[in-house]
Amino acid sequence: MTIVPEGCLDPEGCVDMVGHRVSGWAWLPAEPGRRLRVEVLFGNPPMLVEALADQHRPDLESAGKGDGQHGFAVPLPDSLAGREPVVDVRLTDFPGVRLRGTPRRAILTLGLVTLRAIRTMDGDLRRLRGFLAGMVRLNGGCVDTAVPSVADLHAWLTGRDTGRNGEDDCWTDRCWLVAERGGRMVGHCRIGPGWPAPPGSGALALGIELHPDIRGFGLGRQLMLAAHRWAAGRCARLELAVLPHNAHALALYRALGYVDLGPAALPETGEIHHRMAVALPAPHGSVWHTGRSVILVN
Repeated sequence: MTIVPEGCLDPEGCVDMVGHRVSGWAWLPAEPGRRLRVEVLFGNPPMLVEALADQHRPDLESAGKGDGQHGFAVPLPDSLAGREPVVDVRLTDFPGVRLRGTPRRAILTLGLVTLRAIRTMDGDLRRLRGFLAGMVRLNGGCVDTAVPSVADLHAWLTGRDTGRNGEDDCWTDRCWLVAERGGRMVGHCRIGPGWPAPPGSGALALGIELHPDIRGFGLGRQLMLAAHRWAAGRCARLELAVLPHNAHALALYRALGYVDLGPAALPETGEIHHRMAVALPAPHGSVWHTGRSVILVN
């Protein structure tokens, strides 16, 4: 008798893209040759479109997901053109199972987006935490362990996480930018001390995250350029870390001038990332005080 590990009895899958079409994948490790049925629900009340996850995807095959024939793609119904319906994807034969990466909104035109620095007011910090929590849930993570509290966000922004007593210089080495569309946060970029930038090196760390609804419109590039403008004159370079398989992010960072510094392990989990950096301009004749040395800028 073959004993199937308990985890393999559960279906796996993810929604990769929502826009003119909804695409993703779904498979059952316990029955790798089975093609799962998916239900794509558009709007409320929902319009239901059924599909079979039987399209071949080389990335799934390379990742060991059976023979790779577990992809699906469903076009946005013509009747919903001009709207931005919420999209949910479920598995027909597994009631209550929702694919990772849903629910999502089908956005076809980005429109006006505002970039601004987060404020230390309680309401602003709560909105930021709400956005961070939503991103963790969307990726199947645990909010309690992965999302800082409002107090922790305030401490980081004001520098009190490093023992500072006042807020007079809290903006000199850190900033948290957010992107808002129609009053809704859709992305953020944090610049400040921390991993992977070594302490005393003259570098600050950059971390960026966009809601998947608005990826592919060039907003990530604009958010990073805004971060570069803020950091120029405040540090010698920006450093970031990216997972090796994140091809889209790697292409963007390299296009913006980031160079690869080699592998770096995430302190909390040991997961290996690419460490990358970009040099920033500084006023003519200024100096960077790194704590260990002084770098002259001509």
